[in-house]
Amino acid sequence: MKKNICVIGAGPSGLVTVKELRDEGHDVTCYEHAAEIGGVFRAELGEDEAGAYDSTMLTISNYMMTFSSFPPPRGQERRFWSAAEYRQYLHDFADAFGLAAFVVCRTDVLSVARAEGGGCTVEVAPVDDPAARTAHHFDAVVISTGTHRVPHRIEIPGESEFTGEIVHSAHYRNNRPFRGKRVLCVGIGETAADVVNEIAQTAQSCVLSVRRHQSVVERYPGGGEHTNDAFTSHLLHSVPLAAAGAFMRAGMIRTSKHGRTATARAVGAWNARNKHFFHHFLTKNESFLHRVVDGSLTVNASGIERLGEDYVQFKDGRREKIDTIMLNTGYVEDFGLLKDQDIADVRGLYKHMIHPRLGTEVVLVGWARPAAGGVPACSEMQARYFALLCSGKLHLPDGAKLQALIERQASYENEVFHGNPRLRTLVHYNHYMIDFSRVIGCSPWRPALLRSPRLAYKLWCGSQMPHIYRLFGPHRDPATARRTVLGVPNAFSLPQALAIAAVSTVSRGLIALGLMKADPRY
Repeated sequence: MKKNICVIGAGPSGLVTVKELRDEGHDVTCYEHAAEIGGVFRAELGEDEAGAYDSTMLTISNYMMTFSSFPPPRGQERRFWSAAEYRQYLHDFADAFGLAAFVVCRTDVLSVARAEGGGCTVEVAPVDDPAARTAHHFDAVVISTGTHRVPHRIEIPGESEFTGEIVHSAHYRNNRPFRGKRVLCVGIGETAADVVNEIAQTAQSCVLSVRRHQSVVERYPGGGEHTNDAFTSHLLHSVPLAAAGAFMRAGMIRTSKHGRTATARAVGAWNARNKHFFHHFLTKNESFLHRVVDGSLTVNASGIERLGEDYVQFKDGRREKIDTIMLNTGYVEDFGLLKDQDIADVRGLYKHMIHPRLGTEVVLVGWARPAAGGVPACSEMQARYFALLCSGKLHLPDGAKLQALIERQASYENEVFHGNPRLRTLVHYNHYMIDFSRVIGCSPWRPALLRSPRLAYKLWCGSQMPHIYRLFGPHRDPATARRTVLGVPNAFSLPQALAIAAVSTVSRGLIALGLMKADPRY
């Protein structure tokens, strides 16, 4: 069942979609607004475009940000890449699979409409000649333009009176414009952690306003050798959230008092104020807390009451003189190019990609953002699934079952991530990947593992890298996957692994007795 597919956007999600569709033999045309591939990681960004800032270091390690079909260079240590390194990886990925031939750059997609006889009509125009519109028919369309396109600009009471400058972190490149300024930063997240950290180092004064103490994870927890995502194992996933949260909170309270460094104690103190650590998006970047420690950054969690001409008034009565506001307030979703269906909430889609009314004619790839783990890994699973659906090798569940799955998984995400109710793209990495691997048929857990106890131990105790899902299933590459998985050290020692297994076993016993809350069903 060879189909003609349109992919919109040549960032990480779009590129892996093109690759998976080509693996299944489909014809693909990928339209990209920019002059090069890479999405927010591309080198040339306009002043009004969201993208990586000059000093960007990924918050996901190289082994968790790469696709299962194209791991990091053999023998490379686990570490965080810069934006430039990841951009090069994407170009290498495209070169390895010949993807550039299917990408049409400097082209805008103006609209997507379902055609009467089936498929979709896609209207496009060259960026340099907007009037030269043309329409093309495709059997299906994949929207992979990404979630970081349209900045979410909040309104602050008294904003009309404020005479200073208000900017959004989507357009932040470096801290030079903030030298000597008195800056109010609003909101915290992974990008914001770096933005606030850099601004505080050069501003005359810097204050951070937050509504809650968002969960923060050190890049290298405890100052150890392993990246934070090295701990995203099946083993740790086996511990119920109620037990994991209790242990984490106790550990953070202890760290706040007895941490080895001032920054470690600051991380502990910050997280100790959050009673629901695993019910938020995990901000995997503690850099801004270095500035709290050295006194160049103050934090106010009472909320903003109003702005004045040259000040901010907080709800706790404190007032700070400011002349610049940096909004770290995230992004809003925009599916305006769709003419037939309004998508108000991606949790109303199966696997955050398939609308029940649109089926496989129009799908999203890239709207599953894991609390811990990388978006590219989730996008790759979506792309693999969609390619197999297009080939007729897999089929969507029937209408009633599909709707039931959507509602159940949305209910899980709503309950588990109640700390970030507005972040609708948020998914649980382990659940999402494990469940998807069963749907696709690439789960690594099968009897053949009995012949390789070392690999089985790595799969259970090691990080849940996307490469484990190339050991078996469609388009498998067991030799490369096995070499990659075995080549990366485990974060947990054997005594630690045994201790975690004991906690998991006891916790599940307590749940069976009704003495501990069970996790919701995914």
